[in-house]
Amino acid sequence: MADLVIRGATLCDGTGAEPVRGDLAVAGDRITAVGRVPERGTREIDGAGLVLAPGFIDLHTHYDCQLFWDPFATPSPWHGVTTVVTGNCGFTIAPCRPDDRETLMQLLLFVEGMPIETLRAGIRWAWEDFAGYLDALQAAAPGVNVAPFVGHSAIRFWAMGRAAVERAATAEERARMAGLVRDAMDAGAIGWSTSLSPTHFFGDGTPAPSRVADTDELLALAGALRPLDRGVIEVAPRSTIGSADDKRAEQFFFARLAEESGKLVSWAPLLDNPFAPGSAATLLAEAAELQASGRTVVPQVGCRPLEVRFDFATPAFYLENNPFWRPLMAKPLDERRRLFTDPEFRAELARHSFVANLAPGWDRLFLRMPASPRTRAWQDRSVAEIAVERRVAPIDAFCDVVLEEDLRTQWGVVLMNHDEAAVAEILRHPAGLLALSDAGAHVDTLCDQGFTTYLLGRWVRELGALRLEEAVRLLTTVPATRYGIRGRGRLCPGYAADLVLFDPRRIATLRTEMVIDLPREQPRLLQRADGIHWVFVNGTAVVADGAPRDGRAGRVLRGGG
Repeated sequence: MADLVIRGATLCDGTGAEPVRGDLAVAGDRITAVGRVPERGTREIDGAGLVLAPGFIDLHTHYDCQLFWDPFATPSPWHGVTTVVTGNCGFTIAPCRPDDRETLMQLLLFVEGMPIETLRAGIRWAWEDFAGYLDALQAAAPGVNVAPFVGHSAIRFWAMGRAAVERAATAEERARMAGLVRDAMDAGAIGWSTSLSPTHFFGDGTPAPSRVADTDELLALAGALRPLDRGVIEVAPRSTIGSADDKRAEQFFFARLAEESGKLVSWAPLLDNPFAPGSAATLLAEAAELQASGRTVVPQVGCRPLEVRFDFATPAFYLENNPFWRPLMAKPLDERRRLFTDPEFRAELARHSFVANLAPGWDRLFLRMPASPRTRAWQDRSVAEIAVERRVAPIDAFCDVVLEEDLRTQWGVVLMNHDEAAVAEILRHPAGLLALSDAGAHVDTLCDQGFTTYLLGRWVRELGALRLEEAVRLLTTVPATRYGIRGRGRLCPGYAADLVLFDPRRIATLRTEMVIDLPREQPRLLQRADGIHWVFVNGTAVVADGAPRDGRAGRVLRGGG
């Protein structure tokens, strides 16, 4: 007898094939039958009117630390995610000597926006090498599957100590780092990741260790993968905030890494850029040519607008990286309040072509979280809309609301991926790879944990820009195949019973909230989902009848399997 049978669901098998109505049976942690299942199950679920799909795979997370205090990687499973890839952008907490723990935590504080109080209280350090980290992660009994990268910055600091942030590596140090990559791959890493991005630095401006690496070092680490039958390289580019031409040139360098390693190189992010219209399409076309020539360079694309959050009462990543606002945010609260009342300051803000030195336009600057009932009516309205209704200039509408709520209003700025027609073309392009939740990082600034439910709710149901079966394929078979995650991503006998059962008429990402649930009572942004009925990880429910369940059957997918 099967342990579980889901009956009469619309089966969307992950391959892109047209959905069909049918049943699915599970025994233990495996799918045993798909189609018509005559046998009874110990548990039976009526799937009528619902879609049954393989569990979704999130390729770009930073859950490396969070899994120790939150083994369910919330809220990702609430959105149908059953497998997360960790260690992106070169930032991991292994390998790490005890004396270097604080350094790596400080790096995560400034690079990935993780509260230092949370990291100090929440990470249960019990390892030095990468193998020990994976053992500790499995011992924590995760609720989701975890496919880990090993991070270049951690490797560099292990091999070079303080010199990792000061100079290029010697030939001996490059060889040592290549050996650490091979050790991590032997332990179960799916590959290695790195960051060259100028936005990644310590609090005093010191660059992240990986940014100091030269071309010889990157090629040496790529070469460490060549003898292996698997592996992926993930990169945060130097041209993250560069021009379209810079991005094109760097993508051709990534082709050299692909040649040297013989493996896939994935870089992130690639978004529609309003300051360089059409550049994303060009980069994808060139990536397709590289892939056709055997150099597998795959940009990671996103389906949500890139929106950053902030307020003027507390420091935030976006303002701290803004040359105009950073010194102003260093002033005492009283002085900041006075500035917003000052007509000269308002006039200065109004003169900027980038409105208030914050957003491309007043229609891209939104009031996201009111701090009091008096502005609740403006929630999720742009400053442009608020100004019209208040019959004042946008700069005055903005500054007045800031003052009315004593600087505590949370604002959101949509910077990229705003043009849905352009984003639709990016999503459909076969050379790209859908990802970019960044879940686990930038906890008070970015919130794209629900990209899976957003894709299905916005792009499939509301816009009709993608067919249901194609959207599911982008979330399952495509990432599993690209990253070598074996035995997952399809509804197929013998595959892992990672499953999501959802209502296609309701599925959506709900309004972003601010919750205080991190260790040491630190806040984070959180997205809940609507329309997700059941989620199974290796045959164990982690969402049941729409509510989170305490199922902890996740595995560290060593080597992708």
